[in-house]
Amino acid sequence: MLLSCSAVIKADDYLWIKGGSGTIEFSKDDGTKWEDGNPYTENSWKDNTYINNMVLSGNQNGKNVYGNIIGYGLRLSGNLKEVEFINNGLIFGAESFGSLGIYNENGSIGSIKNNGAISSRYGIYNLSKDSGSGVIENLINSGTISGNNFGIYNSSTDSDSKSIIGSLINIGIISGTSESGICNSSFYSGSGSIESLINTGIISSGKSGIWNYSTDSGSSSNIGSLLNIGSISGDISGISNESLGSGIIENLQNAGVISSGISGISNESLGSSIIENLQNAGVISSGISGIWNYSTSSGSSSNIGSLLNIGSISGDISGISNESLGLGIIENLQNAGVISSGISGIWNYSTSSGSSSNIGSLQNVGVIYGEINAIHNSGGTINNAYNYGLLVSSSDFVVQNDRGTVDFIKSYGLAFKVDGDKYILEEKYSGKFGEIYGNTDVVIGYEKDEGKFNFNKPITDKYTIINAKAKTKDSDDNVIGTESLTLENGKLKYYDSDEASGGKDKEEIIDSTKKYILNGITDTLKVSGWYNELNNSIVNAYKTAVVMDNNSILTLDNTIVNGGLDGTSPVVSMTGNNNLILKNTTVNATKSSAISMTGTDSILSIEEKSIINGKIELAGANNIITIKESIINGDILATAGNNTLNLIGNRDEKRVVLYNNTMNIFNEISGFANLNIVNNVAFYENAKITNVGKINIQKDGILVLRIDSTVKDSSNGKIKGHALYENTGTIKSIDCGKLLLALNGAGKENIISFNTTTLGEGLNNDTIGTTSKLHTVDRISDNEIMISSILDLPDYLKYPQLNKIYHGILSVEDLIGNFNVDDDEKLSTFLGYLNDIYAGNPYSYSNELSRKSAGMFRDIVTDNIFKADAGKWMIYGGLTHVDGGTKDTYYGKGYYTYDIGSSDMDADTKITGAYMLGEYGISDTLTSGVVIGGNKLKSDLSNGSKVDGSALYLGAYAKKYIGNLKVTAGAGFQYGDYDADRIAVNKVASSTAEPVMQYSDNYNDMTYDIYLNGRYSHQVGENLFLEPYGTLSYTYIDQDGANEGSKALAIETDSKSFDYTVGKIGVDLKKVIPHEKGTSTLTAGVSYTKILDGAEEEYITGRFKGGSDFDILVAHKNEHSIGLNAKYALELENGVLFDIKGTYSVERDSHNGSGKNKTKGEWIAGAGMGYKF
Repeated sequence: MLLSCSAVIKADDYLWIKGGSGTIEFSKDDGTKWEDGNPYTENSWKDNTYINNMVLSGNQNGKNVYGNIIGYGLRLSGNLKEVEFINNGLIFGAESFGSLGIYNENGSIGSIKNNGAISSRYGIYNLSKDSGSGVIENLINSGTISGNNFGIYNSSTDSDSKSIIGSLINIGIISGTSESGICNSSFYSGSGSIESLINTGIISSGKSGIWNYSTDSGSSSNIGSLLNIGSISGDISGISNESLGSGIIENLQNAGVISSGISGISNESLGSSIIENLQNAGVISSGISGIWNYSTSSGSSSNIGSLLNIGSISGDISGISNESLGLGIIENLQNAGVISSGISGIWNYSTSSGSSSNIGSLQNVGVIYGEINAIHNSGGTINNAYNYGLLVSSSDFVVQNDRGTVDFIKSYGLAFKVDGDKYILEEKYSGKFGEIYGNTDVVIGYEKDEGKFNFNKPITDKYTIINAKAKTKDSDDNVIGTESLTLENGKLKYYDSDEASGGKDKEEIIDSTKKYILNGITDTLKVSGWYNELNNSIVNAYKTAVVMDNNSILTLDNTIVNGGLDGTSPVVSMTGNNNLILKNTTVNATKSSAISMTGTDSILSIEEKSIINGKIELAGANNIITIKESIINGDILATAGNNTLNLIGNRDEKRVVLYNNTMNIFNEISGFANLNIVNNVAFYENAKITNVGKINIQKDGILVLRIDSTVKDSSNGKIKGHALYENTGTIKSIDCGKLLLALNGAGKENIISFNTTTLGEGLNNDTIGTTSKLHTVDRISDNEIMISSILDLPDYLKYPQLNKIYHGILSVEDLIGNFNVDDDEKLSTFLGYLNDIYAGNPYSYSNELSRKSAGMFRDIVTDNIFKADAGKWMIYGGLTHVDGGTKDTYYGKGYYTYDIGSSDMDADTKITGAYMLGEYGISDTLTSGVVIGGNKLKSDLSNGSKVDGSALYLGAYAKKYIGNLKVTAGAGFQYGDYDADRIAVNKVASSTAEPVMQYSDNYNDMTYDIYLNGRYSHQVGENLFLEPYGTLSYTYIDQDGANEGSKALAIETDSKSFDYTVGKIGVDLKKVIPHEKGTSTLTAGVSYTKILDGAEEEYITGRFKGGSDFDILVAHKNEHSIGLNAKYALELENGVLFDIKGTYSVERDSHNGSGKNKTKGEWIAGAGMGYKF
């Protein structure tokens, strides 16, 4: 029989999709064979949309364009522009160097949407090579994309090659452990581009969250539009635009958080790095420079075209650094927020005579602060500078110019140095205390000519700039602060130092259409009375910017308030019985509290997308804070009694993002008498609620308390990892408001301790619940809740076998903690995990391999037409190969929306081997013989698991010829040695569990086979014979148990025996063709095989280590099969023998009520040669 030259052994199931000439083709063997249709039944292919619902993985299963071995889960090539690929499963590749989740090589695909998980060394690799193009028109991630090196890698590798991602939207998680979350790179005059990148999720990295990188002269990397309203972080930089050729980010907007250990945003060049437009409305922070514009060598240039800050930019060394060994340019810098640093707020530094650092224009309407200098220019040039706000330093010159030029055109704001309790005006860069610039044109930008700023064409807006009057002591030069501007009953009062009038107090009614810039040192704006409103304005202070007198009301709408730079003064101070309403307003505190409420009976309403950057502190009593549709980036702390905090859920903002339509709290809340939960609010594990008297979950409200099950009391083992553990107060339900425990990694049975928090009125087993579908809760005391694994799967899921496996998990302490099942869809996924153990277990498939292997050797004996002569030997040997498999379907119950439905398990089976037969003629009518052989056996399962083995066979037989009848009787023994790899993909893994685990074991089996065959030859014509035949066999298999070791969720199995009685009948039509040197025989026929006993499903007993027993399914066999057989044999007069044979076998689908078994069709082929002595 025939030995096949099989393809490279697959590690798992993987996929290659190729487009071209109007066709889409699929391959699951790295392009060896292409199919027009979808090769995986778990997935769907319809209307040019391919949906992956399974694990696609490969280990050293291909080569890239360089000829290097790679491992990929999904490969794309050719024209796929009309194709959309949706991943709901898991995609990964394995190889020591080139492992790729999704690999697009010079291909163009319309859309990739990831709802599942993609991971490898490179999560997604989009490659162009050999002047080709790698194009992903749309890439949307709502799941997880992770890489040991890169999450997403977009790379062009040679001249004229182009790698393009049209639109990239991340609403999930993208991470790169050692390099970058997203890398857009170009090599050797190639070009890499991401036309649009929007992040509303998390992008993180060990180096750069986003890395736009051109590696050599002539290469270009371009990001068209980059919008961040989520979180981008990296140990070195949050966003890095780095170039040895040309690196361009056209439009970068941040409304979220960008942070790093060195530079929040780095624009670094050995060639040409450009950020054309940078707008920050969020937070950019780092350990060195918030924004670092750096040209690193002579001849290189780093350019930021327009930089607008209306948020917060900070760094320990510099807020913004423009540094050059070549040419560093910031064409236009506008600050309406806060730029601060431990040394220099803005540092403009040129290192040598051949280098140049230029800031074309600087407009400040906010605050620029540095401990040493607000602005430090060393060898560079700052032109067209305007100060309308505050420039402040604490120990040296406010503006220091070592070398170069600093050109302030207008200085209407204040520039001063803080010297202890004195403030020294730096007049060169400052207006005067008490000066008013009414209805003044404030430069807010410049027109462009041919793409360049024309500094002779400023764009202006009308503001009234008011600098507060100096407060002096002993002399006019000894300034100890500023007198407050007052806003009382809608009227703004201020001092005007106009020399013509000798200075006088003025008053005007606030006009809602009028814009103000109010500058001061201490208590810049003091509010009293009612009907006060300030719109579209900026209030700046070194200390407190807004202070509210007793019994005052103020509404700030679309206004920015900056202050608190001294580290002790709040930006906004409410002194008593105040009502402050913030609408679309930003309050920026750098070192101190954003809002302080020291008085009593005050109301603070934060709404309409307001942002509070800093703490809110309450030292007074009887105050009420309401937060709705806004962002609080800091703690909320009360130190006095009877204060109330209202949290109104349903928001989707940075830092306070939706978790199942829930307001998420990450920081500390402390000291409130009442905390009211309205709608859905979640306290995350890292949040901290302390000293809150009453937490009231209002009607229709849900408080989601996220539990970190790994944090336990060392003395009693009770869980304490949650936000309420350190609180001293009571939590209660009002009108059936619910407390929902979000369990992650909880074990079989645990007690959650609330310590000094009392579970109060209305909280019972009806109003306390859990997000976990595998746990129940029981309030067992006033401060403890018992969580227990459910004893059985939910009533609507009647799977007794899966329930046994679930019980096996429960029977081992804390094994259930490896799963996080908090909704119905995850419950369905969890059932899939159990089903893979039950119906997709590799230990269930080796017995069928052994049965088929023994049957092959049996057929070799019974089908052999050659006969040894009396008193002589015949030696015969050959090669054999079987290629087939099964598709087993297990029916779900369909009782529920997220039920398991029906589950398919494919097994791809291959058996390849060789044999040697020796036969001796005892007489003319009786022969006997022995046969030895060996097979390589393999089954690949569609869930990624596999079993490989080898079998050694030894048998003996006798043949008796009675007229036209031949009777064969024989017996055989076979020893099998198997290596099983079980892949367990846990898509509902808890934070402490591994999502993908591989378990392995080596085990053996022994097979015993006896058989009886009869064949009758009837001549129907000249040299033409009709030969009916029949075979009856009995096979017994004894399989050893398996042991997967000590890994979490590893299983062990008991030994198991199987026995089969099989009958086979058939008929052949045989043509004998005599010729000069021998005889040729052609045979064609059909056979029918039935498993008389042993076809029913069996079970192997398994268990998790130390757990209770459960069943592992051995699928029922198809009882009926039909084979089509063809054979050619040649016997020469010199004793040489040869034959070649082929069989195609099909089996009828079998049903047993709980499932269906279907074969894929089985090919058996072989060839042999021998010699008759």
